Amino acid sequence: MECAEQKRPSTDEYLTQFILKSRQLRIPLSGSLEVTYRCNLRCVHCYLGTRTERQERGSREMSAGVISSLIEEITDAGCLNLLLTGGEPLLRDDFPAIYRHAKEKGLLVTVFSNGTLVTEGIVALFRELPPFEVEISLYGATAGTYESVTRVPGSYEKCLLGIQRLVDAGIKVNLKTILMTLNSREFFAMEDIARKFGARFRFDAAISPGIEGDKAPLSLRVSPEEAVALEFSDGKRVHDWKRFFEESKGRGLVDCLYGCSAGVTGFHVDPEGYLQPCMMTFDVRYNLRGKRFLSGWNAIIARLKDKKAHPDFVCRGCKKINLCGYCPGFFKLENGAEDVRSDYICKMGGLRYRRIKGECEEGDTYEGESRKRIQATV
Repeated sequence: MECAEQKRPSTDEYLTQFILKSRQLRIPLSGSLEVTYRCNLRCVHCYLGTRTERQERGSREMSAGVISSLIEEITDAGCLNLLLTGGEPLLRDDFPAIYRHAKEKGLLVTVFSNGTLVTEGIVALFRELPPFEVEISLYGATAGTYESVTRVPGSYEKCLLGIQRLVDAGIKVNLKTILMTLNSREFFAMEDIARKFGARFRFDAAISPGIEGDKAPLSLRVSPEEAVALEFSDGKRVHDWKRFFEESKGRGLVDCLYGCSAGVTGFHVDPEGYLQPCMMTFDVRYNLRGKRFLSGWNAIIARLKDKKAHPDFVCRGCKKINLCGYCPGFFKLENGAEDVRSDYICKMGGLRYRRIKGECEEGDTYEGESRKRIQATV
């Protein structure tokens, strides 16, 4: 007689089946909850606008009670993973209550923070109820560079102190940066800081315009060539890109304009209580104030899949579509239309494709002398 235990699928097989079934049923497995627009920093690249603009919108933030009710509803709907983000979420005096409620509902909670407000009280909370991870933005490897981005004196030391407090408490911390002209010369030094803390490090060079249409942040972009060369300067990242490319073959744009998990298994809620398919998509949204989460999820957010790609859409059928960071929401912010591609991320996709295929050209690398040149300026 065969034992039923022997017929169980492997972990990878189980997760694959689970995700496929969740997509078929449109179960909102993963969500991000932006608890505030406010921030104690004034980062030059921030897509949320100026501090004044954020504070004005901050007056319309959901209360902790409303957020707690929302957490109840998304959990009942099947949510397993929740990102708490901002602005700077730790600015809210009631953040501990919001976080505690999410954890006690059994959610896997990730927190995005700038790290400058990590107090001993926050550390104690995370030690009692460990987050899945805390991801902290590091904008430079020196105070001068970091604060040229944040425009707040003393913020660099506060960030490092916050990271150290979390690491000392055994909290899982990962670091990330927005690569830009102001900090690219310190890229490898930022990697070294992450290594010192035992943290994973990731970066993104695709700076977006502000949500109100301000395109000034785009002037801070590094060249696509520099961004991709830095991506491929690390063996593990090269391996990850190659594996992702192989696993994602054949999953390019077919009919729907949006081919990602947004509105299928993923969602975003902004500080004012608007439900969106993702943080980058504003055209399809639902005001949750006084209404049920599932009403918006089933009646409004599902409409994202009604957006079709035009037969002549330039991205349709592109063999590099899974390498560029294709995102119609990003296109809309940058070019005013979801089906007008970003030339910047398209160029990066092409460069990654050449790298993966072993078609690098001279000058496409930051190894050797180029790496030394960057480090020498730090």
